[in-house]
Amino acid sequence: MPADSTFQISSKEKWQLALSIVAIYLPIRIYVSNPQITILIVQNKLPFWVVELVLNILFFRVWINIIEYIQFVVQLLSEKLSFRLPINLTTFLIGGILAVGFNFFFIFFWIKMEQIFLKYFDLSVVRSEAEKNLFYLRQKSKSNTGLTVMAMLATFLLIANRRIHLNLQQIRLNAEMLERERMQAQLIALKNQLSPHFLFNNFSILASLIESDASQSVKFVNRLSASYRHILEQSGMDAIPLKKELDFIESYLFLLEARFKGKFEVNVEISEYQNKRYVIAPLTLQLLIENAIKHNQMSKECPLIISVQIQEPYLVVSNVIKLRPADVYSTGTGLRNIRNRYALLSKTPVIIENTTDIFRVKIPLLT
Repeated sequence: MPADSTFQISSKEKWQLALSIVAIYLPIRIYVSNPQITILIVQNKLPFWVVELVLNILFFRVWINIIEYIQFVVQLLSEKLSFRLPINLTTFLIGGILAVGFNFFFIFFWIKMEQIFLKYFDLSVVRSEAEKNLFYLRQKSKSNTGLTVMAMLATFLLIANRRIHLNLQQIRLNAEMLERERMQAQLIALKNQLSPHFLFNNFSILASLIESDASQSVKFVNRLSASYRHILEQSGMDAIPLKKELDFIESYLFLLEARFKGKFEVNVEISEYQNKRYVIAPLTLQLLIENAIKHNQMSKECPLIISVQIQEPYLVVSNVIKLRPADVYSTGTGLRNIRNRYALLSKTPVIIENTTDIFRVKIPLLT
């Protein structure tokens, strides 16, 4: 799983990481660079080591920012190109090349710093006999170069590992939040369907149908049971095919039509291809249609028109605003639940447009 550059490491964590790297790297570097460590050598080189400690911390802190920038650029290029770059490998190779270059710059900087100390602070450098040997100096240079490059690449790996950890944490958090929102959506739907008012109306309609039209009453019972079955079956799903949601809406609208008898119309303008192509969060359409009917006046002479259509990348549900009297109470739970669920399912937000005459909700289509 690649590290996601969108998961930014905090400034505090960057400083902690830089300190951790230096705490391991600097003692090893001092040990490799000084074959003989005596009290005199420690006293003589201590000012250099203190300065080197500070410079190393700053150096690795800057290096962490450079790694972040490289990862960001590589991921951006990967998204724009027709083929996908292996982000971690590409960043690692670029980081390795830059690490070698930075190391030579660091060596040059260290030599200049030593010259400044000798010139302006009247310090003399005590060297052991081994340090005066040309072969040793070459080996020391190679060892320090290898050690520095390894430390810089280790920094890259630690950053990638930290990002993966943050990514997994976010995935777990999103999964938990999505589960809560999904259960809430089911509870909202069940609460609305099982409310005494809803049940009373449906049972009254059913009783009248049994007396007047037995075949229609059987159809009514079938649609009522299909609605409840859909709500219960989809309770464990994050998303379902758009076609399945529309099939459920057909049963749900049959129940509403039996109650309101021509006082509303739902116009669905979605092709069979679009039906099969897209998926949406379950109960989304039911909550939106119910919201429109709950808050708007309707009659046979002036029916409420609800439109359902696809305007890619959205499923758009809209209706003309004919608000009921102000005493109709609303908690806004349904719309809030839809927003919260889609925030976890898609980077594209739910858009709610409330103009003077049209109420429109745009739901991101999932694939």
